[in-house]
Amino acid sequence: MRKGLIEAIILGFGLLSYIATAMAQVNHVSINSRQFEVNHLPQLKVNVVAQNDDVSRLGFYIRQLENNKVEQQKLTVQAINRFLLQLNGSEIISDSNAQLIITEATSTGAVTLAVVAIFDAPYSLNGAKIAVNSEHRPIPDANLPVMSTSKHQQVDHRVAQVPSVPSSTIVSTQQVNCLLERDNSDTLWRIANRYKQQWNTSVYGAMLAIFEANLLAFSKQKIHLLLKDVPLNCPSTMILAQYDNKAVDKKVFEAIEAKHANQ
Repeated sequence: MRKGLIEAIILGFGLLSYIATAMAQVNHVSINSRQFEVNHLPQLKVNVVAQNDDVSRLGFYIRQLENNKVEQQKLTVQAINRFLLQLNGSEIISDSNAQLIITEATSTGAVTLAVVAIFDAPYSLNGAKIAVNSEHRPIPDANLPVMSTSKHQQVDHRVAQVPSVPSSTIVSTQQVNCLLERDNSDTLWRIANRYKQQWNTSVYGAMLAIFEANLLAFSKQKIHLLLKDVPLNCPSTMILAQYDNKAVDKKVFEAIEAKHANQ
C-alpha cells in the first residue's frame, strides 16, 4: 500500500480457515519509518499491534530484484516498545522497488500477512539512533522455520519472539521527577492535547507516549481505561522520539484502542 502504510485488518474474505486463524492475532502492521536509502543496509521501524502483544510467530523479510533474480533476506528484530520493532538487515538493498514481507508461522507453514513497498515509507534518522540504545534488547528466535526463496536459504530463517516488557524497564521510559498536569475530569485525549505542542508530536503520538510511560495508570493496561487519582509520569525523550508521524501514530492508536475494547 502506498506511502509506506499498510494496515493488516484481519478479515476472512473467503480464505482457508487456517489462514484466517493465523491472521486473527494481528490487528495492525505498518512501516513506521525507514532509516536507509538505496544501496545501503536496511534499517526499519515497524508498528505491530497483536493480540496479547505477542508477535513471536511473525517473520520479517526484504525481497528485491537483483541481477534479474528475486533475492530475499531475513531481518533481525529488536523490541523498542510493546508495539514498535526495529528491523535490521546484513545485506545491501539495491532495488528501489524492494518490498517488506511480513509472515506468520502456522502448523502448515508460513502465511504472508502483508507486503509493503519499503521506499514509499517516510525517511527518518530518529529510529536508527534510538535502536542502538542498550534498552532495546535483541529478540531471541523461536526456532520456527520459515520458507524462503533466495540465495540466503542456507541461513537459519526463524521467526523472532518478542518478550514481555519487565517492570524494571518502565522507569527508563519516564522523565525522573516529572509529573503531568491532570485532574480527574481529564481524558487521555485532553491530557495529550495539552502537551502535544510542547512534545513536538501529534495528539495520537502524545497519547501513545503517555500510555507507554504509565502502563500501571491504566486499568488492565488498556489504553481506554485511564484510572483516576493516579499520577502520570512524563514520557522520556527517547519515548517521545518514536512518535513523529501523525498518520502512522493515528493508525496505531486506533488499532490498539480497538484491540483493547474487544478484549
